[in-house]
Amino acid sequence: HVCGAEPGDVLEVQILDIWPRPSANPAFAGKSFGSNAAAWWGYQYNDLIDPPAKRETITIFETDAQAEWAR
Repeated sequence: HVCGAEPGDVLEVQILDIWPRPSANPAFAGKSFGSNAAAWWGYQYNDLIDPPAKRETITIFETDAQAEWAR
């Protein structure tokens, strides 16, 4: 809810800071994970590996809160 916003209004959102949330699973203590989905609306959906089958893809990646990397 944005006070005073009406249908058709354009809103600008600035993310000022973000931190990864550590995994709650004891097997992955100290690690953080992220994911992205390539569904029918996503870029990779039409990137056919086995034509003509379109596919949805979920990518899960590990991040390191102390360094600046993800894999």
